[in-house]
Amino acid sequence: MKSQDPEVPVPSSWPGVRPVRLLHPARSQSQADIWLVDWDGRRCVLRDFSGPRVWYFRLLCLWGVRREIEAHRQLDGIEGIPRLLHVLGWKAYLIEYIEGEPIHPRLHRPGPEFFSAVEGIVGQMHARGVAHGDLRNRNILIGADGNPYLIDFTTAWWATSWWRKPLFRFLQSLDRRRLAVTKARFLPEALGHEEIELLGRKPWYLRLGWFYRQRIYPRLVKREPLRKRGKPLT
Repeated sequence: MKSQDPEVPVPSSWPGVRPVRLLHPARSQSQADIWLVDWDGRRCVLRDFSGPRVWYFRLLCLWGVRREIEAHRQLDGIEGIPRLLHVLGWKAYLIEYIEGEPIHPRLHRPGPEFFSAVEGIVGQMHARGVAHGDLRNRNILIGADGNPYLIDFTTAWWATSWWRKPLFRFLQSLDRRRLAVTKARFLPEALGHEEIELLGRKPWYLRLGWFYRQRIYPRLVKREPLRKRGKPLT
C-alpha cells in the first residue's frame, strides 16, 4: 500500500470520515484521490473528486462521480463488487474496502476456480445491464480470502434506455475480450474455443490504435514509430 502523499490534501471536510492513509493519489485532474478511511466504525474507501481543478475538469468529474455512484447502485448485492456505502455530496462517495491486491503475473497464480468466479461476476454484471469497460489486471483484485473482486467503475455504462444500448453492447464485448486476454496470460490452458476465436480476431479499435501509434502519434511528437525504435507494440 502507498503511504500518504504530503502533496495531497487530507479530506477533512467530510463529516464522520477519518483518513487512515492515501491508497492512490489522482494522477490527473480527471481522477479521484482514493483514501482508506474510517467511517461509522468501519474501514472503507473514499473516492474523492474535490481537489482543485480547472472548470471543465470540475464539470467532467461531477458527471463522472454520478455515473460511478449509479453503477454501484445498479450492481448492489453482487458478490465480488464493492458495495456503495454512503454518498458525500456531489464530489465524493464511500464504498466497501476489500483487503487484497490487483492480480499480477509475477505475484499470483490464480486457478480455474478464480477465473470461473470472475466470469460469474461479469455475467451477473452484464445481466443487470452494466458493462465495466476497463477490465484490466489492475481492476481485478484477488482478495485476502482468495476470491476475485472488480473495482473502479469509472468507465462503466448501462443500458437503461435505447440510446445507451449500442455503447453498452460494445463495452460488453470489450469486457469479454479483456477478460479472455487476462485469462490467456495467467491460465492459457483453460481458454475455451470461443475465447480462442475471440483472441484470434483483431477488433477495429485495436487496428485504429495501432494506426494512431505508428502513423499519427510519431508525426505529432516528431519521433520514429515504435516498431523502428525496436520497442514492442502493446
